[in-house]
Amino acid sequence: MRLENIFLFIGPTSYGIALDEVITPETVILPPVRRGDIQTLIEQESPATIVIVDGIYHAYPAVSHVEIKNALKQGWDVWGMSSMGALRAAEMHTLGMRGYGTVFQRFMQDNDLPDDYVALVHGTESPWFPVSEPLVHIEHLLQEAVRSSVIPSEMNYQLMHEMRNMWFGYRTLKYLREKTCTLPAPQRASFNAMLDRMNDYRLKSMDVIHFFQQKPFLYDKEVGHGNEVY
Repeated sequence: MRLENIFLFIGPTSYGIALDEVITPETVILPPVRRGDIQTLIEQESPATIVIVDGIYHAYPAVSHVEIKNALKQGWDVWGMSSMGALRAAEMHTLGMRGYGTVFQRFMQDNDLPDDYVALVHGTESPWFPVSEPLVHIEHLLQEAVRSSVIPSEMNYQLMHEMRNMWFGYRTLKYLREKTCTLPAPQRASFNAMLDRMNDYRLKSMDVIHFFQQKPFLYDKEVGHGNEVY
């Protein structure tokens, strides 16, 4: 049986992923979504599956709720995860948009979680090189560093407090290296090694990988609507 197309809007979340090895053959890769892209797509294509991962919201207006609702009304399956997609899925899950992954769960569980938790500065074209790091990744890294006794919990608290209150473009790995330079040498070396393995803590990218591994878009469309959490 031939699967319907999947239109995947993705940008910096794909950095460090061999995306062609992850996606299904039916997947059409599109750049980060912006206002009007969904409306244009549904006017040109027959209903299939849309997956929103990344989106633009500074240089251009962000993808609107109205165009996503129009897609749903016309019979499209619309999934969101990782970044802009997770935000929109959490906002629109009662309307039929489906959410997936760890980042989506965070927004579902915490209505006060700021949008900039998933924001970063990045290159404007593939491979979408990340200049800064999303706070959702940094939080995951720091929590693991505390669990592994690499940094004290007080340092985790202080760093998170500082970074929550700064512009997301200043949240960089260089900043973390500088702020942890006072750690004892063994812990500092361990923490720097964790930074060198940053892909291990990039929850947004892992959500995309797991989505295409688990293939929830193949499930019966009549089972479950909108509030999927895997």
